[in-house]
Amino acid sequence: MIRSSLLRIGKAVFLAFAFTYLTSGLAFAQAVSQISGSIRDQSGAAVPAVEVTAIKTDTGTRRTATTNDFGEFVIPNLQIGPYRIEATKPGFKTYVQTGIELEVDSSPNIPISLVLAR
Repeated sequence: MIRSSLLRIGKAVFLAFAFTYLTSGLAFAQAVSQISGSIRDQSGAAVPAVEVTAIKTDTGTRRTATTNDFGEFVIPNLQIGPYRIEATKPGFKTYVQTGIELEVDSSPNIPISLVLAR
């Protein structure tokens, strides 16, 4: 009888630890999103090698990506919140877009048109 009680207590303790271990990661998980898009010039041609920076406006945190040969970019694993996007390449005016609000399960696709610098 004592042995069966100890086994039940042992199982209960094990299950409590297992539950705590399996769910503890959820408390520390952060919601993330991404920003993607494509960059074209005034003629509609893709612009490769553009540096695209996402700036979280409430913290100043910056993440950068570079467009591929097709002018496409993805900046993954961004914390939820307000962002500004900047796109720069020598020979073009810097593009800035404000007011981007990342939310859970949102992945805005931002088309950008670069203008030649004068």
